[in-house]
Amino acid sequence: MSAQVITEAEVALGHLESLTDELRARGWAVEIAAFGDRWPSATVANPELTGLNETVIAVLDHTDRSWSFFYGWGERIAPCAEVHRAATALARVLAVRRD
Repeated sequence: MSAQVITEAEVALGHLESLTDELRARGWAVEIAAFGDRWPSATVANPELTGLNETVIAVLDHTDRSWSFFYGWGERIAPCAEVHRAATALARVLAVRRD
């Protein structure tokens, strides 16, 4: 009998895929990168201006075993359990201002 071990990187990828589904349903452009030697990340782009984008990662907090989404620069977005909240925050950050 063999056991399958799921790595933290695979769990992170699963969280990013959930976020991707939510964002794409809202019309956002999202690309996931999951190269073998790098931590999985998602690039989220405003569909009206694709140059306006953010990198997102999912990170495990080892003290309480909870997962959260973070911007590429390290600021926490929302818990991974709150995909809708994370998508709303990203949409707000990447919104095109029409002043």
